[in-house]
Amino acid sequence: MQQPFSEYIKIIGKGQKGGRSLTREEAYFAMKMVLANEVTGDQRGAFLMLLRTREETPEEVIGFVDACRELIVPDVKHLKPSLDVGCYAGKRRQLPWYLLSVALLVKQGENVLLHGAHEPGSGRLYASVALPTLGLPEVSSVAEAELQLSQLGATYLDLSHLLPALDTIIKLREVFGLRSCANTLARLLNPTEAKYAIQGVYHMHLDHKHCRVNENYPSINALCFRGDGGDPEVNGERETELFITRNGETKRIDLPVVADKWALKDKRMDVQVMVDVWQGKQRHVYGEQSVVATLASYLVLLKNAEAGDALAEAQHLWKHRKGEFLPFHQ
Repeated sequence: MQQPFSEYIKIIGKGQKGGRSLTREEAYFAMKMVLANEVTGDQRGAFLMLLRTREETPEEVIGFVDACRELIVPDVKHLKPSLDVGCYAGKRRQLPWYLLSVALLVKQGENVLLHGAHEPGSGRLYASVALPTLGLPEVSSVAEAELQLSQLGATYLDLSHLLPALDTIIKLREVFGLRSCANTLARLLNPTEAKYAIQGVYHMHLDHKHCRVNENYPSINALCFRGDGGDPEVNGERETELFITRNGETKRIDLPVVADKWALKDKRMDVQVMVDVWQGKQRHVYGEQSVVATLASYLVLLKNAEAGDALAEAQHLWKHRKGEFLPFHQ
């Protein structure tokens, strides 16, 4: 039952003894009011930061996701990708090599919707900045994204085109100095309800929370893992736990280390390097190992493959790519 918004603040803010978590229904109504701008700025800030202090429960996140999906821009439902990939972290140490893994999937016939947002002043390299150099031009509307998806097999939409109110909350980091639950919700959004979804997270145990949420949407097959910098990219220098959720049940698969040496931080975050590596004009140890390992993790989800088989196929696809063209060239 919907209550005055102050009641939701009171529920989560009365302290260790008097407070409690929101139920799924309460979380749904509270977030719907926030997204519909039916609260004051002070109420919104208090609510988000109280949640940030103690962290959201899976039940609360599920209610929030329900509200978000209900308020997605209607035209977005016209998009029909087979795979949803959230790109919300941005890269600081290495280039977004996972985008080349996505390009290889597109070459295999997958239709991919990438979506993300920008946090002002973060100093990170976001997918939206890199993609035009890789052959996927920027679009300015859902209609343009629909056309691009049909022509190139992939498109990127900023969160401001999908759910503007959630994008506004993400950008409040500049005001709060902290991220809010909006970053988690955006990763879980899957705005077109694609059959497959990939989610990269950063913090320990956040992958477990994502799994609990994913299990409540059995029509969606999801992959969640702790990715490099929080993006959906496997760092081949370490073993990665892949959490695959199908039909409401989660299975863990361990993807082994593929790197034979550690890579230093890139001195220049130059996307042209990714193009040169794709076209065979130069080598990049971390990048190439990351492309293969990341693609393997995606194949584990899409083909229900074992880790070893997925790695072998990923290595084959990388080796036999058509490097004379840009990654997203058709």
